[in-house]
Amino acid sequence: MTRILKLVWVIVLTSMGMSNLFAQSSDWYIGFTEGTDWMDVLKQAGFNTDTVCYPTFLCPEEPEGYRWFYDLEPRTGDRVEVSIGKSLGEYRAELALVLATNEIRQVYDRLTFLDHSPVVLDENSQYFSEVESWIRCILVNGLMLNTYRDFRMSNSIPLTTYIGVGLGVSRVQIEDLFFWASYGCNNINEPCVDQQISRFNVYQHTDLEDVVWALNVSAGIDYEINSQLLMGLKLVHRKTDDLVQSASYLRHPIPDATNTTRISKLNSWSLSLSIKIKR
Repeated sequence: MTRILKLVWVIVLTSMGMSNLFAQSSDWYIGFTEGTDWMDVLKQAGFNTDTVCYPTFLCPEEPEGYRWFYDLEPRTGDRVEVSIGKSLGEYRAELALVLATNEIRQVYDRLTFLDHSPVVLDENSQYFSEVESWIRCILVNGLMLNTYRDFRMSNSIPLTTYIGVGLGVSRVQIEDLFFWASYGCNNINEPCVDQQISRFNVYQHTDLEDVVWALNVSAGIDYEINSQLLMGLKLVHRKTDDLVQSASYLRHPIPDATNTTRISKLNSWSLSLSIKIKR
C-alpha cells in the first residue's frame, strides 16, 4: 500500500506541475541520455529471530536472533534516461524515466546476536561450517519530475549550461541475493555426537525490491547543433531512500523462518551523453 501511495503522489504532483506549464506558450522536447553510473559503497544489514544455537557457535544462552552486516562494493554500471519536457523561457520542467544497473561485490563485515553482542566461534567444536554468500547486481528504476534553470551563454555562442533538481520514486531491486551455510563433522576416525548435523543447514536465494523516494541534483551543458537538435553532457547525483524487505528461506532449521534486509547508502553519480530533440 505504501508503494502505491508513493507512486500516486508523484503522478499527481507531476500532472499538476506539467499541466500548468503546458498551458503556457513553451517548447516541447524529448530527451535521451546514456552513460556510466557509479555508486558509493552500500551497506547491507539483516536480522532474523532465529533461536537456534548453531554447532560452531558459543552461545551463552538461547539466542533471540541474529544480525549480519556486509559492505557492498558496486562496479561502475550503466545509466539510461528517457524524458519529455517543456521549456518556458529560462526554465524547464521534465518527466523522466531512469534505469541504472550496477554489479555488486559483497564483502563480509560481522555477525552478532540480535542484541548486537558478537557471535564467538567455538574453536574446539567437532563440527565445521562452510558459508557462501553473494549478490549479483542492483537495479534502480526511477520516475522523476525534474526542473531546470538554463543559462544561455550568448546569442553568438550556441552553448547552454543548466542546473536542476528532481524528486520522484525509484524501484530498487536486488537481484540474486544468495546465502548457503552447511555443517559437517570434523572427526575422521569416529562419528560426531550429532549424526543429523545437516538439519542446521541454511539456504536462501531470492530477489528483493522496494519502492522508495528519490532525489537528484544535476548540472550539464548543451550544444545547439540546429534549432531542433541539442547534444551535451549531463552530470547527476542521486540520493535514494533505503531498501527494506523481508524474505523467506528455502531451507532452515525453523520452518517458515524469515529475515529482513536493509540496503542503505544508495547514493550514486552518473555522467552521460545527452540528446534533446525540440518540437
